[in-house]
Formats: sequence, structure tokens, C-alpha cells
Amino acid sequence: MKKYPSNLQEWLDWQQTLHPQNIDFKLERIKSVYEKLNIKSIADKVIIVAGTNGKGSTVAILESILYENNLSVGTFTSPHIKRYNERIKINKEEVSSDDLIKSFKIIDKLRDETTLTYFEFATLTAFYLFSKRKLDYAVLEVGLGGRLDATNIIDSNLSIITSIGIDHTEFLGTTIDSIALEKAGVMRPFSPCIYADHEPPAVLLSYAKKNGSNFLYNQNDFFTKIQNDSWTWKSYSGNELVLPLLPLRGDFQYNHAAAALQALEITEPSIINDTESLKKGIENIALIGRYQKITSSPEIIIDVAHNADSAEKLMDNIGREEKKNTYAVVGILKDKDVYSLIKPMANSVDRWFCGTINSERGMNAVEIKSRMSSIINDDEVLTFDSIYHACAEALKSLGKDDRLIVYGSFYTVSEFLDYYESIDKNRGIM
Repeated sequence: MKKYPSNLQEWLDWQQTLHPQNIDFKLERIKSVYEKLNIKSIADKVIIVAGTNGKGSTVAILESILYENNLSVGTFTSPHIKRYNERIKINKEEVSSDDLIKSFKIIDKLRDETTLTYFEFATLTAFYLFSKRKLDYAVLEVGLGGRLDATNIIDSNLSIITSIGIDHTEFLGTTIDSIALEKAGVMRPFSPCIYADHEPPAVLLSYAKKNGSNFLYNQNDFFTKIQNDSWTWKSYSGNELVLPLLPLRGDFQYNHAAAALQALEITEPSIINDTESLKKGIENIALIGRYQKITSSPEIIIDVAHNADSAEKLMDNIGREEKKNTYAVVGILKDKDVYSLIKPMANSVDRWFCGTINSERGMNAVEIKSRMSSIINDDEVLTFDSIYHACAEALKSLGKDDRLIVYGSFYTVSEFLDYYESIDKNRGIM
């Protein structure tokens, strides 16, 4: 009899050894296992969310509004920040480790000799758990790209593309057009697709037309206007609502909210008419690591910004804050453009604490410093053999009137939070 791992972490460690590649864009393997699971449906309605930035925010907005309107909703997101369980939620609650392990066993038995990547295993687990709950909605965040992403084996009722930017060039191509075409793969013929940003690339419009998709985009088919204490959304059909400001920081988040509302007007129009539940859903949006202030004295901000567009948006938010002596803890993955991540922050950060992400995907801190050298003086950059040590030294350096920004990847934010929670609360930093 096969001996299974004894706890969740052992299962996850084993899954990372199962397939020879971390990323493998071949849908035949996951489709074959999905068919063996004999899943009839993962939910009555499925929304898939793709895009370079803003996917997690858009999912969180949809989740909160659906939940406050008494609709059952499952969400699948990645990567996680603190716990694997974050990836799969049902009615805003993380699934239990016991339920995850039970699902892992079923999937492992059925897959036979078929190998699965870590992400494919997670995707199948989400689909299996959703199928057992008879959900009203499943909201799926694409892991990478769209066309060949594991989540795309499900036919969605509606797709959302949040934005198109340069990222993951090794897998998606080096141009906006090539990346846009990969993300366009989530569109379904004759089904709606909502583009959250303004002025979509021409290739998206062309793809939608050829595909027969009803393609709607921000500031053309639906509109937003931000006021001091509220924001206005006007829909494709002419609905106009004045809504409370988002708990998520940054004007760009209103693009995601507008797209989410437009999606819901199409799939669940009664939500738009229930303004009280809608407002409550907006007020209760919660998302870790998106311009999240941990403390105010000293000011500590964490953000999962990990590409050029998100770094610029982070800087836009910082630019609206009071000027302070500012430090940054940064950890970056090997496939990222260091220059584009650092350049937006170059004039606002006084000292950099670069940490090595100790995984096969992580970039060495010395390499980060080397790639920063054209825009940052060497004496402003310290390097450490781990994010843990970078965090420790940065926190030691902080005065009560200083600011610390932690960004560069999900790994960086996760490791900072682990360290931060481990330090003695009596030291006066927490």
C-alpha cells in the first residue's frame, strides 16, 4: 500500500518533485486527470480573471460582493502569501488542511502515472472541492498567461482581462502583442470579455471580433469617476451608481472594481439593484499585500509589486504619502527585470536592503545589487543571504518617523511577514 505524506507541508514538498518542470504549458495531462475526477460542474457560473496586474484584487472584489449578496462563491488564486490554504476559499473562508489532504489523495490515486506540476495539482484540488459544494460562482485567477494556463481547461461564462504589461517574457513573449494574445486565450466564443484597463491593445480587439466575443472595456463601454468621498460607476447598459471608496489603495484599483461590477451586471444583474449589499461588499473587500500598511510609527508598507507596471503604481502611492526617510527591503525572482522594478523607486528610497530568495527561482542579492548599479549608488545598497536577514537589519535601522517598503515578489512579502510575526512584540517594533 502506498505511503502518503503525513501533513500538508509534506504533501506540498512532494508535489514540487512530481513533475520535472515547475511550469509546463501542456494541458493534455491536467485534462486527462480532470476527466478521471468525473466533475460535472465546478459552479453554476464561472468567471476567469487573467491579466498582468490586478488579478488578485479583481477576484477579491468579486468574492466580497457575491458573498454579501448571499451567493455561494469559491475562489482560486495564486501564489499564496502566508498559507497554501489561501489559494482556495469557499465563501471567503480558507479550505481546511484536512480537506486539502483528502483531495490530494483522491487526485493522486486517479492520476496513475500522469505527472502534474505544483500549480496543476492545486488547480485540480480547487475544482474538486468546488464541485462538492454546488456553488453559485467560481472565480478563477489565471496563474500565468491564459491560453495554456491550467485554469483554462474550464469553460467560463465570462472572462476578465485586467491589464496587459511586460512580464514573464520567457513564457509569454517579449512584446505587448504576444502577451496580449496569450491572455486573450481565456475568451470564449460568443461570451462576454471585460477589459479593466483603458485603451486595450489592438490585437485584443481583433481577437475578440474574430472569436465572436462581446468585448467591453473601461472608459468606452463602462465608466468610472473618483470623487473625494465616493466614486461613480456607469455601466454598459446605462446603470449609474455612487459607491463608497475602495479599501484598496490606488486609483488603478477602481479599474478592477469597475470591471468586476460590469461582469456582475451581465451574470447577476440583481446585484446592481441591491445597492446596500453592493456597498457592503465593497466596504468589506480584504486583500493581503496590496499596499498594505502594517504599522504607522514606524511606517511599514508591504506590496507584492513584482514587475514594471506594479512598481510604478507602488511609486504612485508612495508619492502621495508624507515625505520620510525611506528604506526598502527587496527580493526578486530570476526572471524579472531588476532595472524596471527599481527605477520607479530610485529617487524615493534612501537605503536598500537586498535579500536572496532561497529557492531555485530566486535571484541572489549580490546579483540584484549589480543590476541596480547603473541607477543606485553602491553605498546605498546592502546585500543579505536571505530575506529574513534583510528584514532583521532593516527593522533595526528604522526610527519611529521612518518608512520601510517591502516589495519585489510574493516570496519577499511572505518571508517578511513570517519574520515580523516571529519577533518579540515587546521590542516596540510591532
